[in-house]
Amino acid sequence: MPINLSNEKGRDAVVAFETLLDNREIFYVDKKKKETMTRRVLKSDIEHDLGALVKNEKQLKVFGKKLVEGDPEIDMETFGMFLADTSRVYVSKKGIVRLVEEFEVIKKPDGTVRDRRPRVKHPQNINVEGVPIRWTGKFIKKDEALVRFVFTNKKQIVHINGLTFDFLYDMAKDLAKRDSFMLLRGGDKGNEPIVMNRGGKQYNAFLEGRVKGSSYCLILHLSNLELKRPEEADVAQR
Repeated sequence: MPINLSNEKGRDAVVAFETLLDNREIFYVDKKKKETMTRRVLKSDIEHDLGALVKNEKQLKVFGKKLVEGDPEIDMETFGMFLADTSRVYVSKKGIVRLVEEFEVIKKPDGTVRDRRPRVKHPQNINVEGVPIRWTGKFIKKDEALVRFVFTNKKQIVHINGLTFDFLYDMAKDLAKRDSFMLLRGGDKGNEPIVMNRGGKQYNAFLEGRVKGSSYCLILHLSNLELKRPEEADVAQR
């Protein structure tokens, strides 16, 4: 994915944005030594789940006897069907729900609910034309960041030509020298969290730089949860 990235001097450059994939060292194979893969299969439809079958029989004992004698919970035509390109739907007792109202629940460090509000679907702001992802000038030491934030994802920023190589190499060298993460922000004013896609989560994005000789590595660490120490409870004194 191409993105527009701004450095500490305010210079912009179009670079690439990739997902980091871990190198797999363990593979599962079948008896013929062929690599296996994970597939999603259909176990049951709504007409063959426990609630629907028990409702038809009225009595659980009668239904239990039928389970012993046969397989009423299995639809022989669809059981085991491979699933692909599925979408999540919400279902009520009346059927599929067409209009869903979503809420965000904000909790305190002790787990109690602090706020409950309608969910706002923010537009994505990571590859908007003419609006770069900006450096904020706020550095945070790596050791401090690891105990303050929960990092849920990471992306790698790479060059697309020789000019952007120099642009990103200098950026990585500066971050490596400081041994710090740099907080990045998006939006027209450069003060908004990073949003990958419309309606997606808002992330605090921290850029890490590493260099080795003439090579560099820029990793964007994404976090949507900050660790905070719960307030100490008042201890009653006698």
